[in-house]
Amino acid sequence: MPRWTFELTPDMLSATEKQTLAQQITATYTEVGIPGFLVNMFFHENRIGCFFSGGKTPPNTVFFVIDHAARTFPSEEVRLAFIARINKIVRPILAPKNIKWEYNIYEHPRDNWRVNGMVPPVDQKEAWGQWMDQNTAVPYGHYVTGSDEDDSKLKL
Repeated sequence: MPRWTFELTPDMLSATEKQTLAQQITATYTEVGIPGFLVNMFFHENRIGCFFSGGKTPPNTVFFVIDHAARTFPSEEVRLAFIARINKIVRPILAPKNIKWEYNIYEHPRDNWRVNGMVPPVDQKEAWGQWMDQNTAVPYGHYVTGSDEDDSKLKL
């Protein structure tokens, strides 16, 4: 579950530029063994006057957040390489338009991540291979039988 959420003003990026970003971002993850269907991008276009930076509406600014749950960075070296890849992807689109870009990367506990109600089989080679090959969530283990998880201990 990488999810990229872009916040920008309308028409800052063309449909072609968004598609290019989506393809290159997806490739970044599929190259390291994450199925493409799990890579999600949202482009939230906010009217002028609906988001602010420094108390003003920024004319040429894109903010984006990258959420990760499938994996965390195993080392500082990998984290820095990922940041370099981000910049390599966005710079050719944003820099020529003199757009300032700012982003944060959040790593979430994988235990809370579900796809179609299933815990993604990241650590189960055979099941994960099916997800990669079929590019969709494939039921595995007890999910094949449809048995639900126990919610009897839920106390709010």
